Amino acid sequence: MIFRTATLVAGFLALGALPALAWDDAYRGDGTTRAGQNLVYPYPARENFCPAGLQPVLANGEVCCGKPNVSATYYNAPTRKISRKKVVRRAQYPRAYAPEGIKGVIYK
Repeated sequence: MIFRTATLVAGFLALGALPALAWDDAYRGDGTTRAGQNLVYPYPARENFCPAGLQPVLANGEVCCGKPNVSATYYNAPTRKISRKKVVRRAQYPRAYAPEGIKGVIYK
């Protein structure tokens, strides 16, 4: 009886692990970019040492020769305007002091 129960428990545990073994965890790529559509920015350079028809571009953090697919340069990307906060000065609260020879505390 004990052997039969142990066999049943082991069988249920083995069957319970089957969905985990069949899980599809294949890498499907980065969800933030579309395949084959990486941003290629034109690189502002004085000299152009690239072959005819190509220009310096910034692709994946590297400067190389190619054709840009974005019109704006990487360095001139629009930025947020930072607003400055006004500094509000608080009114001076009266300070407590205890002069020598007088009983109690005086606020000035």
